[in-house]
Amino acid sequence: MRSDLDQLMDKYGLDVLFVFGGEQPNTTRTYLLNGHNANGWVIKQRGQPPIAIVNAMERDSAAKSGLQIYTTNDFGLIDLYARHRAEPDQLFPATIRTIFEHLGVKGRLALYGTADVYETARLVHEVLPTLPDIELITGYAPLNLFQEAYLTKDAAEIEQIQLAARAACEVVNATRAFLSTHKAGADGLVTGKDGQALTIGAVKRFIQLASAERNLENSAGLIFAQGRDAGVPHSQGEDAAPLRTGQSIVFDYFPRLLPGGYFHDVTRTWTLGYALPEVQEAYDQVRRAFDLVDDALKVGDDPIRYQAITCDVFESLGHPTPRSTPGTVEGYVHTLGHGVGLNIHEAPHLSQNSRGEIMQPGNVFTVEPGLYYPDRGFGIRVEDTVYFDAQGILHHLTDVPYDLVVPLNG
Repeated sequence: MRSDLDQLMDKYGLDVLFVFGGEQPNTTRTYLLNGHNANGWVIKQRGQPPIAIVNAMERDSAAKSGLQIYTTNDFGLIDLYARHRAEPDQLFPATIRTIFEHLGVKGRLALYGTADVYETARLVHEVLPTLPDIELITGYAPLNLFQEAYLTKDAAEIEQIQLAARAACEVVNATRAFLSTHKAGADGLVTGKDGQALTIGAVKRFIQLASAERNLENSAGLIFAQGRDAGVPHSQGEDAAPLRTGQSIVFDYFPRLLPGGYFHDVTRTWTLGYALPEVQEAYDQVRRAFDLVDDALKVGDDPIRYQAITCDVFESLGHPTPRSTPGTVEGYVHTLGHGVGLNIHEAPHLSQNSRGEIMQPGNVFTVEPGLYYPDRGFGIRVEDTVYFDAQGILHHLTDVPYDLVVPLNG
C-alpha cells in the first residue's frame, strides 16, 4: 500500500520516483495523488511525501490529493520559456533541469507514468543522462516496487473499491432484470414494442447508459458474448447478433468509478429462458470449483494453491487445464484471478506462475474459474471480487445472484 513506498524504495535501492505524463490517464500518478487526477508530474523522494507539479489551471484538482502542490510558475518557467523561444528543442531539458535543481532531486531514479512515446524517449535518452546527480535505474526493481505496493490496499482504497462494487453490481442486476422483461420469439429474444430482435448491441447500450447513470466508466470495454463467442474468454461479443434462448452468455463487467478510478470486476454466465443440459452441467462444475476455492481462501497461503485446486477439480472431470495441457484453448484455459485496484489487473496473481506473493490482509482480488468449448458452442465463467480485511477475514464485494437461467417474463 502507499504507506509502504519508502520501505520499498529502500528495498530496491531507489532514491526518487518520478511519475511523468501529460493529459492521458495515468494510473501511477493517480495512485500517488491519493485517487485524484491532475495533468502534471509527481516526484517522490525517499523519506519525503510525494509532491505534484501541475499547470496552474490544474491546481485545485491536484490540491484535493492533500499533497504539496507546485505550479510551473513556481519555478520561473515563464521566463525560461521566453529565453528558449528561439531554441524550442532546449525548453524541455531546461524545464526538467530547473525543477530538479529547485527541489534538490538527486540519486537513483526510477521513471513511471503514461506519456507520449517521443517525449519519454527524449527524457530517457537526452535529458536524464545530462543531470549529474541523477542515475536512471531500469529493470525489475522499478517494476516490482509498484507491483508490491499495489498488493495490499489501505482502508481508503478499499472504501473506494466498495463504492465501485456497489455501483457495478447495480448495473449487472439491472441488466438481468432488463433481459427478463423480454420474450422469446421464433429466432430469439424480441422487444415488447415492435417484435424486433433484441441484439447484443442493444444490451450493451443499456449497460453503457446504466453505467453512466452511476458514474461508472467502461474504459476497457465490456464482454457480453454468447454461444461460440462465449467460448473465447476475451471475445466481447458481436453487437449485431440477436440474443438466443438456451445459449450461454458470458457477461464480464469491469468498470471503474469516477472520480477516483478504482475498478470492480464481476462475471456472470446466463442463459435466457432455459439452459441446455450440457451448459447446465458445465456451469455446475464451474460453481463446484468456485465454491471449493472460496472456502479455501485464507491469509498466509501461496496463491498457487488456488490455481492447483481449480485444476484438480477440472482435471478430475476430464477437462484440459493449463497444468495438464499447456496452451489449451478448450476446457479451463486461464489463471484463477488477479488483483484489482486502479488497474484492472495487478497483484496478487492467482496463477501457476505466481510471483512469490503470499495472501495477506488488504488483498483485493478476483476468483474466476471457467470452462470454454467454442466448437461446442458455449463458455462459462463465474467471477467475484473479494478482499481480506485488516483481521484477515474474507469479504465478498460482488452482490449478484449466481442463478444461471434468466426467466423471460415479457
